[in-house]
Amino acid sequence: MKKIYFIIILTITGLSIYANPIAEPTISISELYFDDSDNWKLELEYSGTNQSILTIDSVFLYSTSDTIILPKYNYIGSKGVFVITKDSLGSDFIIKRYADTINVVSYSRGHGISSKLIFGNIPGASINYPRKGQSISSFGWPYFVKDNSPTIGLVNDTLGVCGTVKGIVYDKYLKPVQHRTFCLDFIFETSENGEYVSRVYSKPSQFKELYYKKGQGSYQRIHITEIKYVMEPDSIIEMNIYLLDSIISGIDESNYDKSPVQIFPNKASANSCLNVIVDLPVITSNIWLEMVDINGKLIKKNKIRQKNNLIDAPSHEGLYLLNVSLDNQVISSKKIVIKNE
Repeated sequence: MKKIYFIIILTITGLSIYANPIAEPTISISELYFDDSDNWKLELEYSGTNQSILTIDSVFLYSTSDTIILPKYNYIGSKGVFVITKDSLGSDFIIKRYADTINVVSYSRGHGISSKLIFGNIPGASINYPRKGQSISSFGWPYFVKDNSPTIGLVNDTLGVCGTVKGIVYDKYLKPVQHRTFCLDFIFETSENGEYVSRVYSKPSQFKELYYKKGQGSYQRIHITEIKYVMEPDSIIEMNIYLLDSIISGIDESNYDKSPVQIFPNKASANSCLNVIVDLPVITSNIWLEMVDINGKLIKKNKIRQKNNLIDAPSHEGLYLLNVSLDNQVISSKKIVIKNE
């Protein structure tokens, strides 16, 4: 458990206590890069340092081959990066090019904090070795990503750390999901045909669920058939996504009564005008009204963009069904009686 320290401030006019919790200073692995001769550069990030209050007393660097204590470093400000190399250490410290475990342990007032990177084809590795011109960068602890645009000596950015996945999103009935918003690493939307394109981080990933937009600014998790991929920067992977749950819950079901459709008048004259009210808290871009006759023949189909909708009644007497569908699933069905006058 991290220790918490407090600042006590004395004022001239009296005693004032200002309790300000300070996180322990840490050193973490920020980026690893190998040049064409397999010489390594290791970028370390420090944070929480304050020379007048808390300092980093010592830093140990470990690999599977060696252990060394790092030279004292003059930290400028409370956060920044610095780079170490074999030459800067004055020691033949080995980091293996294609697979290794690197561990940095920083000590402050006797308490050690560890930052570890395991890469390559070895047990526990979170990512493969960097290809020529690539680095391995930390991005949102504890994740590491491949980086096609190394920034050794500078704070990491998002340039060169993403690839692309694309395909079709299918619902639990194996129908394309149209015009819905989802999120893997980043937000994406499906097209009229259920197609999607999404940026993702350059790292091994697997998902058993993703998020979809339920309402205005609200997202909800949904289970999917598990997907796995290993993304390289600036690469493209084609991959369909299959939903295991219904996204009907994209509408707040607690706010409507399972039959959110009203029709006025219900017994109507042929060729008259029907007022259809679709009482849904959230109107999406994929709600349809379908009118069918008693034999199942489609009479008309209208896309719903608002709650109040005017449609023309059929021209022939008979019994009809008015179905409301959301994302290819019927959520309400109403009988309509049409009479000739």
